[in-house]
Amino acid sequence: MKSHTNENILPANPRFHLPRGDGLFQPIAFAFVTEQMHQAILLERRAILDATPPQNRASQQKLLDRYDPKASAQAFEGVLGLFGISRSK
Repeated sequence: MKSHTNENILPANPRFHLPRGDGLFQPIAFAFVTEQMHQAILLERRAILDATPPQNRASQQKLLDRYDPKASAQAFEGVLGLFGISRSK
């Protein structure tokens, strides 16, 4: 029987990345994300990178670097600030 403990498994249905034909994942560039979404995107990215074969990892990282979810989270906080809404962290 095969052990799966050392295998890295891709997310079954990624919420924030689109699969490409070459086996890599393209991030979805959101204009605004909440802090909860930001954390979920980072977790999904980690799972994708962990499951990516070593020979493809640099290419996958370059794709992920094209979109910074932290900037989208800061933009969302900025919009909230325009309306006088402050969220404590």
